[in-house]
Amino acid sequence: MKQRGFTIVEVLLAMALFVVGVTALLGLFHFGGGLEQEARTHAELAPLIPAIVAEAKERAWELDDSGNLLGPKNLSGMMVTGAPSYKYDLEVVSGNDPALGRATLVLYRKNPDRPATTLRFLLPRMVSMEKRLELVGK
Repeated sequence: MKQRGFTIVEVLLAMALFVVGVTALLGLFHFGGGLEQEARTHAELAPLIPAIVAEAKERAWELDDSGNLLGPKNLSGMMVTGAPSYKYDLEVVSGNDPALGRATLVLYRKNPDRPATTLRFLLPRMVSMEKRLELVGK
């Protein structure tokens, strides 16, 4: 009489296929969660970007005591107005055109090595008269 059922090899093969399938599904959940977090971050920061760029432009140039431009300055660990859990770093490099600098703005939560987003833009070499007068008045 022949016995019916699965051999141990068939059971182990079925278990291995099941584990591979579950591992692939968990990987997809992890990937989807990362995309969801990135989308949430971009949605949170998108309305604030114009204000952040304006603030960075205002702070990017170093002035002497009489209000004259000395050159670009880099900013580090600046709090984002409207999103206190975020900070930004600004790096300004003088380009070929003396009237423009190239700025890189990195927005992050806790670690600047893991940026939420990075913006690059041209930075005109100018400071508002209000800021110059404020410096001279001190």
